[in-house]
Amino acid sequence: MVSSLKPRRLYLDANVFIAAFENRGARSDHAWWLLTAIERADLVGVTSELTLAELLVRPMLEQDDDLVQHYKEVIAPGEGFEVVAVRRDILIEAAILRTVGRSLKLPDAVHVASARLSHCVAIVSDDRRLPFAPGINLVQLGPHALQAIQQGTA
Repeated sequence: MVSSLKPRRLYLDANVFIAAFENRGARSDHAWWLLTAIERADLVGVTSELTLAELLVRPMLEQDDDLVQHYKEVIAPGEGFEVVAVRRDILIEAAILRTVGRSLKLPDAVHVASARLSHCVAIVSDDRRLPFAPGINLVQLGPHALQAIQQGTA
């Protein structure tokens, strides 16, 4: 019997990609578990074009052309992975979010707005400064992130 359930939509913050491609060990493994689930079509991955800008800074400063190219290839729309443009409606939603959560910085508000308007069930981030995301679950990147998302507890 084929399931008619659509895969859950998951927003990935920049630090998930940093953990996967720039770290070693458990943190990298946790990120790769999520990316593998997206590759298998168990989840739909979503991120913003803003993520690409955030990811490119360090490798550009360090003149790591291979990592720059890799991020350009990874943060691109593909099957099971969406890259959301920073559109007017997202910017308006980000401004609304900042009126509710005054400590929310603009880049974080753009990420939350992108996730909300893309109908994601959760944002996966390793950023403990992300104070809140009304209407969407925040999931810390860690050993139980994938399980929480798949079981619907996130």
